[in-house]
Amino acid sequence: MGSVLYVTNFPPETTADELAELFNQAGTVETVDIAIEEKTETPFAIIAMAAEKHATKANREFNGHALGEYRLAVSYPEVDPRDLTAKQRKAMDAVIETLEETDDVPLRQIEAMVRLCGTFFVEALVEEALAIDEREGLMTSDGERRRSKGGVFFYLARYRISPDVRRVIFNRKGKMPAGVES
Repeated sequence: MGSVLYVTNFPPETTADELAELFNQAGTVETVDIAIEEKTETPFAIIAMAAEKHATKANREFNGHALGEYRLAVSYPEVDPRDLTAKQRKAMDAVIETLEETDDVPLRQIEAMVRLCGTFFVEALVEEALAIDEREGLMTSDGERRRSKGGVFFYLARYRISPDVRRVIFNRKGKMPAGVES
C-alpha cells in the first residue's frame, strides 16, 4: 500500500525523534513530519519508511500500540485503488460480525476502511471500541443514548485517518471515487 504512513492518536508532546525511534523498530524511517489537524487541533505524523515492507510491518506492529495513555492509529494517507485480498475480505467480514452492522452504508464504510487503512488499523480500532463499549460505553453527541459498538468504532475512526481517506469513508459514505474500482 506504499511506504508512507499516517499516524495519529499520540500524546501532543511527542517529538518526531521519538516517533522515528519507535518506527525504526519496524524498518528504516526516512522522515517524520508532525503537524496539527486543523479541524480537531490534534497532532498527526506523516512517516516515510524506506520500503513498503517496513511500512507494512510498522502498520501491523504499531496499530493500537500504547504510547502513554494513547493508542496509536496507523493507516495510509492516500486512497489506494487496489481490490481487497481474500485475507482483507475475511477480516472485514469478522469486523462486520463483531460490530453487528447490517446497514448498507456502514458495511460500505467498513470495506473502504479495510481497503484504505488496512486490516491492522481496523482490527486495533475494533479492539479499542469493544473495550470502551464493555467499560462505560460512549454517549451520542446529544447525550441521549449510548452508542452502539459500531457507533463507537466509527467515532474513534473519524479523526484517526487522513483527510483524503476520511472524505471517502465518511463524506462519500464508503463509495470509492471515480476510477477506483470497488
